[in-house]
Amino acid sequence: MDDIVVIGGGIIGAATAYFLSKAGRKVKVIEKDPSYKTASFPLSLGGFRRQFFQKENILLGKFAREFIFQIPEILKTKKNPNPTASVVPNGYLFLFGTEHAEEQYEALKNHKECKAETKNIKGSELKKIFPYLNDDGIETVTYTDNKMEGWIDPYLFHGALKNKAVELGAEFIKGEVKNISEVKANIIISAVGYLTNKLLKDIPVVPQKHTVFRVKCPKHIADMPLTSDFTSGVYWRPEGKEYLAGSPISSFDANDLEPDWNHFEELVWPALAKRVPIFEELKLTGGWAGYYDCNKLDNNAVVGKHPKYENLYMASGFTGRGLMQAPGIGRALTELITTGSYQSIDLKAFEIERVLENKKRPEPYVL
Repeated sequence: MDDIVVIGGGIIGAATAYFLSKAGRKVKVIEKDPSYKTASFPLSLGGFRRQFFQKENILLGKFAREFIFQIPEILKTKKNPNPTASVVPNGYLFLFGTEHAEEQYEALKNHKECKAETKNIKGSELKKIFPYLNDDGIETVTYTDNKMEGWIDPYLFHGALKNKAVELGAEFIKGEVKNISEVKANIIISAVGYLTNKLLKDIPVVPQKHTVFRVKCPKHIADMPLTSDFTSGVYWRPEGKEYLAGSPISSFDANDLEPDWNHFEELVWPALAKRVPIFEELKLTGGWAGYYDCNKLDNNAVVGKHPKYENLYMASGFTGRGLMQAPGIGRALTELITTGSYQSIDLKAFEIERVLENKKRPEPYVL
């Protein structure tokens, strides 16, 4: 019988395998598609941030930054002595209208308690710091400019985690688990992301399709932060000499990952041009769609031991935050399995019981 089997070798599975292997456990990871073609992490924008409402998400974001900046040292291997994740620490910028301002003022109390180092200004002060933006309809603004937030290359990050886990003794194999009963191990961890509801029918984590567009503009602002305009739901950031922009509309039960191209002219471009006047000259150059592992209950993660099983743990429902929360979740599961409780960040608020009992604890800041 195996010691620990992780079902799913994406970013959460790889991070969990790394931390467990580091703790001396023997880990086998089963992944049905080692190319990760439709996995969530490679189709994300690779962001890491601490600008959330819930304290747990803020703290997980802080640890992500700490971990990511140590990749060259802690994830180096004999085969790759100089790993990198191509970090771009441009920060995040959140723009709120009057309808979301009060909620953000409450969130800032949690930011302060968690020492998130988030800055807050009035909408009327926006152009003093970000002169290329239109402040129309903006009540309050939060941002970071001290390299605390940014984005990374998802492929490189996942590869570094997986390679280090393998060097530490983890085994990654190709295979598909359709029923938990198929797995014979002392500990089983479900990290199958948007496929969670197919494996565990009582967990409402399902695929949520999001479209991202690649655009080009004659004027390029390389140090622009990843910006989310909550008045429109559109978000964007630089990517090389171009920009990436996300649609505010998502869909469930999508049959494929064909981008929703009509969203660009109908929703995204008008919102971008309104908020960033230079974007009136945008040209669409490409795009893609990916799945979030959406927890339909409250957009918050589902993490911990499943009460209906003797040896099953799970980590899913990150709703677009899997990449940035992977280090914290991998560490947390390892603590829970090896010591019986969380030692670093208390994630009891994400426990599976709350989902089974339909107790919502919403995270509103989903991009």
